[in-house]
Amino acid sequence: MRTDFGGGSIRSQVLNLVMRNSARRVIDVWSLAPTLPWPYGVVDHAGRLQRKVAGTVFERVEIAGRRARVVRTPDSRSGRHILYFHGGAFVVGGWHLHGSLISRVAAATGTTVLAVDYRQLPQHSIDDATADGLAAYRHLLAQGIPAEDIVFMGDSAGGFLSFTVADRAREEGLPAPRALAVMSPLIDLDLERTPASGGCAIFDVRILSIFARLANRRSAGFHAPADCALGALPPVLFQVSSAEALYPQVCQFANQLESAGVTVDLHVWPDQLHVFQASLLIPEAAEAVQALARYVTQAFEAKVSVSA
Repeated sequence: MRTDFGGGSIRSQVLNLVMRNSARRVIDVWSLAPTLPWPYGVVDHAGRLQRKVAGTVFERVEIAGRRARVVRTPDSRSGRHILYFHGGAFVVGGWHLHGSLISRVAAATGTTVLAVDYRQLPQHSIDDATADGLAAYRHLLAQGIPAEDIVFMGDSAGGFLSFTVADRAREEGLPAPRALAVMSPLIDLDLERTPASGGCAIFDVRILSIFARLANRRSAGFHAPADCALGALPPVLFQVSSAEALYPQVCQFANQLESAGVTVDLHVWPDQLHVFQASLLIPEAAEAVQALARYVTQAFEAKVSVSA
């Protein structure tokens, strides 16, 4: 089911302009020599300046040698968990950069969120990141949390991992999570198999092709959402902007999932940045987070209805 939302607020137009003349210029410089030892870790610390929901608690844990955070807000309820995979094109990002968005998601959904700092390019492969995500899922299950009480969520590269971790869990004989909810997910870095087009003020097809070459230098033939056993995936919510390069990939994949018998919801906004939900400044972001919250809430309420 597709739902089209409004967009193009003045604040979102200003944000597009600002990002085109700041973040995009940095990415363009990076793209000239992506194999250099760039200080990727520095980017994550920019998130320390972002505002979190009042009362948010970040608890440090370690899972299979990787740092992770358990995020709770005063609205967190028992029996509701999100396993969150952050974005950042598999090269940047972490819980600092995504802490504000995760905090807002936790508060809006009434969940406890586990966010893991998975291994990233260029030192590690995308399959290593999937393995770290699977370890985090095993960690939740080992705590006695039923799979039906867990939703996978991710943005961009983290959306990619939401699918690959769910598929690897199936291969390992683990139960499927309740649902997947993904924002502007990367579906495939084989742009011939799963085309992209155009681009927003941050990413375009040229940048995606450079990411693809960097990923393939580290490990060719990595597992992608397009390689998953589609019919075995749980219900999926996609959120995406029609202005971004990944929009054709998302629409194609949503149709493929639906054809495989998966329940799919597709939320589309016009004229927005890649992962616009992370912004604290634009009304479209608040609207999208609330839509995510409704979807997650309905997923957990459907579980209660079935078990009753």
